[in-house]
Amino acid sequence: MKRKLFSVIAMILLFTLVLPGCRKEESTPAGNLNETGTTVVSPGNGSKQQKKKITVSYAGGTCEAPLFAAYHKGFFEDEGLEVEFVKADFEKLKTGIASGKIDASVGNFAWFKAIEQGLKVKLTAGIHAGCIVAVAPPDSGIKSVTDLKGKTIGVESIGGGPMIILSFELQKAGLDPKKDVQWKAFPSAQLETAIDKKEIDAFITWDPFGTKLVKEKNYVALVDIAKDEPYRSGYCCYVVVSEKLVKEDPDAAARYTRAVLRATEWVGENIDEASKIEVDNKYVSVSVEQNAEFLRGYVWRPGVKSAKENIKFFIHEQKEQGILEASTDETELFNKIFAEVIPDFNGN
Repeated sequence: MKRKLFSVIAMILLFTLVLPGCRKEESTPAGNLNETGTTVVSPGNGSKQQKKKITVSYAGGTCEAPLFAAYHKGFFEDEGLEVEFVKADFEKLKTGIASGKIDASVGNFAWFKAIEQGLKVKLTAGIHAGCIVAVAPPDSGIKSVTDLKGKTIGVESIGGGPMIILSFELQKAGLDPKKDVQWKAFPSAQLETAIDKKEIDAFITWDPFGTKLVKEKNYVALVDIAKDEPYRSGYCCYVVVSEKLVKEDPDAAARYTRAVLRATEWVGENIDEASKIEVDNKYVSVSVEQNAEFLRGYVWRPGVKSAKENIKFFIHEQKEQGILEASTDETELFNKIFAEVIPDFNGN
């Protein structure tokens, strides 16, 4: 297992960065098919073409900064896109994708199981690393992942991205995620209360909850994917488009991808302004300063080529964990998950 993991990690470290795209109002050429059967569209001057309307979902998290920057800084418009935002949790998003009411979003590696089971979405590029942290109270005696044996761990959802990450780390520490720990699900905002009530001993979730406790209450960070390898060299969040959009209007999918990647690059270079956009428009409910601190902790790495390798890594590890079916062919699932609507972003 370790040798397999580190060989994949080595592959991930060789890569970094990518290119973009988006959706349909009129029918467009289907594009060219590469050797994997995925559609490839050459970059176009979206702003000089007829506007294409797409609906983009968001959840309201700090790490979605590229979506909000693409909207408010004109990257969508520059690519010839007219975007309508819809706030949606994962269940609403799945329904929206299935009904054709949602065209695009951003997503994470926890979606792979849903895609294996038939969710019709495609990942087209990587955005950043970071935004998941595992923590324990300073007086708990828990100083590392190894200390979690026999403990109860809080997560925002069973089988979600944070649980997947900590399960990886438990296995690396020689622990069985199914036998050596217990898992309990709480809304992220209630995880600290669950700690105080002794209902859980530690938790792992999305920012800002864990990171905030590390900074303000001296909680111990057990895992931080913005700092720890192999996660820091890969991605936690990706550009996502519906399979319907990729098939019916690959040019729009390319425009959307390109716009989000350009916005990702901009966010990495303009953290304070990106934070202000999120807070001022009430996408997040923290201060501009605190939000900016979270954004600075992420690794902003827009890329297509590097995203491919990272997706393969998470497919392999989730199959090893038993999250994906043992019968699943990793190459076939990769081709089901990834669509190359643009070949790269600035060569990456």
